[in-house]
Amino acid sequence: MRRLTFIYLAGYLLAGGLGLVVAPGVTLRLLGSTGAYGDVMPRFAGSFMVVLGAMIAQLARARDFRYYGTTILGRAFIVLVLVALYVKTRDPLFLVLNAIVLVGLLPSIYAVTRRGAVQNSTGGK
Repeated sequence: MRRLTFIYLAGYLLAGGLGLVVAPGVTLRLLGSTGAYGDVMPRFAGSFMVVLGAMIAQLARARDFRYYGTTILGRAFIVLVLVALYVKTRDPLFLVLNAIVLVGLLPSIYAVTRRGAVQNSTGGK
């Protein structure tokens, strides 16, 4: 399950990031945005998303889960920021982005807690 959630994370980072770099206006409209964000900052954010997505894809490919917990904390922080941005702007974009993040975050949390429960019940084996 950890690998699958990494693949999902890499997928939306790469797809969303490329969309923001290539066609920020179209991508923002597809995500339900009602705000005006210009072209520069969405492209800049998209470039970060592409780089992060590529790094997560490499972790998934190598089955390297050493930073799995860190990705959960990072996504939890992003959820909080997206909620705050929605409260401030009322732009549905932030609800859509929150849904995308939570679809991957909740199974990730489940995988970590389930893995811990299994390890505890088997004596850490």
